[in-house]
Amino acid sequence: MFSKIVEAIWKLFCSLRLTVVLIASLTAGCFWGMFFDQTKTLAEHKEEWSTAIWQLYFYETLELNDVFHSWWFGFLIIFLALNLIACSAERLPKIWIDIHEPIRELSDRQLRGIKHKTRLTIPKEAWGQFAQVAQDVMSMKGRHVFVSNNSLSLNDSNESGASMGAATTYFFNERDRYARTGVYLVHIALLIIMFSSFMTTYQGIDGMLMIVEGSGNQYVRVRGPGGFSYRHDLGFMVRCDDFRLKTFTNGAPLDFESDLAIYRQGGGLRSEIESTIQVNHPLEYEGYTFYQASYQPLPGAQAILLDVCENPGADPAALVAYRSCKESASSIYKLNIGEKIRAENGFEYMPVNFREDYMGLGAAVRIQRFAPNGGPTERFWVFRNYPKFDEQVRRGPNIVGFRGFDQRYATGIQVGKSPYINIVFVGFILMFSGMYMAFFMSQRRYWIRARERDGEIQITLAGAARRHQESFAEEYKRFESFLRKSAERFHEEVQGSPDEGMKDE
Repeated sequence: MFSKIVEAIWKLFCSLRLTVVLIASLTAGCFWGMFFDQTKTLAEHKEEWSTAIWQLYFYETLELNDVFHSWWFGFLIIFLALNLIACSAERLPKIWIDIHEPIRELSDRQLRGIKHKTRLTIPKEAWGQFAQVAQDVMSMKGRHVFVSNNSLSLNDSNESGASMGAATTYFFNERDRYARTGVYLVHIALLIIMFSSFMTTYQGIDGMLMIVEGSGNQYVRVRGPGGFSYRHDLGFMVRCDDFRLKTFTNGAPLDFESDLAIYRQGGGLRSEIESTIQVNHPLEYEGYTFYQASYQPLPGAQAILLDVCENPGADPAALVAYRSCKESASSIYKLNIGEKIRAENGFEYMPVNFREDYMGLGAAVRIQRFAPNGGPTERFWVFRNYPKFDEQVRRGPNIVGFRGFDQRYATGIQVGKSPYINIVFVGFILMFSGMYMAFFMSQRRYWIRARERDGEIQITLAGAARRHQESFAEEYKRFESFLRKSAERFHEEVQGSPDEGMKDE
């Protein structure tokens, strides 16, 4: 009873019908995944489906909010893998034996099942020449096997069962012997792809990492199976040193990029790698890929841009240096409220207040100056619309200019990790190789059997192919025509006229 159950299960998994049903079910599952938005959270789907209780129950049971991580989709993949394994285990051993142990000696029983066959006769005196020609022809076509005067074939029977009573010589040729294994190579490739994809789905990472400009983060928000999100620790710190946004004249975003640096725990202040990422130009590190995906302006987080240059006074040489300082980007500092900058002459400057419109004069920043060695402090205003105000009015030891603002952003980085992606690529290479073998290669076999009878040598030609029968028929015709012409030539040389007893079957 148990053995019958096992046999029934084995036959089920070896069935081609099961393969069709599984592939159709997986196709339907993929269409379901396309129909139901897989980017929404489980709560959003519940809210959308809460009007119908049975629909909500059906939706939650089949996990349609995350089809490709659902239990039933996983079971379908497992069953398809078992089906492929069973089909290959059932058929491949027989094919493998036939490939490595083919029937090299052509018998009359085997000949009855072969479509392409020809019978010729040659004089006994021409056998040596014909044998050399046959051996050369078979050697050109592929793997060559030559059996001469096989004692096992001396008593080979004809259709009536009578003993032939003469020596027999065989020639055998096989080409593209492994062509029949192409479909099983496709099976192996599909198993590799399914296993690798399955493991990548459950062990891979696909999440978002938000980093405020000038800070770092090491925790990725990942959307896991069932639509639930969790926090994944990268094991290293990703810092955004700068974020740059380019816009059109109307303010619409044109391009954006982030300067990233990666720091290992315990690695000190030295970064492991620094790179600028843009859209379609990601950063790869330890199997993780960091894509520039989005950005978000931080409300109220505007850095103030100031330039600080030493007052030249009346010195012409210092005036040249002052103008160079004003034109140089290195003299521009990006500061937050309460952040200090030290000039070369020892004075420190700190923005303490900002107003978008100061007394109708436009944007202005109040600066506090700290003298060296604890000297007296001073507070003054600088204006965005009047860049020479501090130079013409205050005339302090350093001229301070208000260059404007730099909006701070949080850069959105998509983090992906596919641990088995290389194995998936190997699977696809194997699959295309197997498909090429299955569709464009054909196993072909040729036999030549020579027997001595009534003072002549009877030659039997035969050929068989697994597929591409039309092209093989043309190939066999050329093979048969060449040997026929050779036999006719040998007849002419020995007897002076071609043999009229040649015939095709």
